[in-house]
Amino acid sequence: MTNTSEAASAADDVEAPRFPTSRRTGCPFDPPPEFADLRAVDPMTRMTYPYGQIGWLVTGFEMARAVLSDVRFSSLPEGKLSPVKVPGTELDLDALPPGMFVNMDPPQHTRYRRLLNGHFTVRRVRLMETQIRTIVDGVLDGMERAGSPVDLVEEFAKPIPTMVTTELLGLPLDQREQFQHDVSVLFSLSSSGEEMIESMNRLGGTLAALVAAKRAAPTDDLLGSLVSDTDLTDPELLGITFVLLVAGLETTTNMLALGVFALFQHPEQLAALRADPTLMAPAVDELLRFLSVVQVGPVRVAAEDFEFEGRQVTKGDVVTVSLPAANRDPDRFPDADALDFDRRDSGHIAFGRGVHQCMGHHLARLELEVAYSALLERFPELRLATPAEGVPTREMMVTYGVQRLEVAW
Repeated sequence: MTNTSEAASAADDVEAPRFPTSRRTGCPFDPPPEFADLRAVDPMTRMTYPYGQIGWLVTGFEMARAVLSDVRFSSLPEGKLSPVKVPGTELDLDALPPGMFVNMDPPQHTRYRRLLNGHFTVRRVRLMETQIRTIVDGVLDGMERAGSPVDLVEEFAKPIPTMVTTELLGLPLDQREQFQHDVSVLFSLSSSGEEMIESMNRLGGTLAALVAAKRAAPTDDLLGSLVSDTDLTDPELLGITFVLLVAGLETTTNMLALGVFALFQHPEQLAALRADPTLMAPAVDELLRFLSVVQVGPVRVAAEDFEFEGRQVTKGDVVTVSLPAANRDPDRFPDADALDFDRRDSGHIAFGRGVHQCMGHHLARLELEVAYSALLERFPELRLATPAEGVPTREMMVTYGVQRLEVAW
């Protein structure tokens, strides 16, 4: 591999590539091949952002962990650039609710995380297992009533995270379809700016009204607890609720559907899972690594001038970390492009790393374990109802997945 300082210098002498988005035909689970080409040269290379600005792209596992763990790389919105051209630039980041802690650095970020972490410990999440199983069983009952074939995205992958998240937060379940729609609009790279503003405003209005209702009559749920037991303001509660709702819906929904598709396309791994259900926990971790559905970002901005891993980083430099590329780094994962449920201690970063690591990762794992297990048990003959090459994917979304997945049994 090229010496890092030499590679960084050489990168300045050539045209910096743009962020790749197109996956190889017939390889719906693999990141765009350009990531591997770049990583083979250097795990942190110069990149051209959509409007000509030059920043950095991280494709190596150890480099990604280092960036995401280094507080000199800021999560504040000032100076951030998307690695791909997106609509919605009309959104005023300064007008976002103050509780949106994903766009904060310590110590402000730390305050919110401390208030929330206790709700997402392993112990607290495990207390939700019975509730999650009841939700999953009800969704599978609905699939059976609908009859074969069905679209697994609409009948399985969407309702489970929506019901789990809305019950956790104490949101009105009868508005779940609107929540799903608005979150999808905000994560789509093809939504118009007007559509994004409309969805943002509608979500904001609904959640603000809910916060006001909890203030008037606190309830026994996460949001009700925050209202009763903290000094958070209504705008802070709105921002927190928005973050948790979006995080709870988007990634888990796509992991559920894309994970089932991956199982269909790896029959030997599916057979092993059916033969030994105790494999489910490591299988979920391996699917998280293998699929890494967050395909755009995370993005950080250098808060100061400093030397980082042999590179001179300048204040204001934008750095994009590719989680799919990092989780396919062969220097960290032997035979990295293989889906292998016998892989142990993978230590993937599908949930990020550092202070901004997804606080709901225990809950997401539990949802996936329960949902996959129940689905395979209820429908032992579950199979694709359409040719695999015809399954439409979500390349033009921040979070990768499938648009539809027709299954039969």
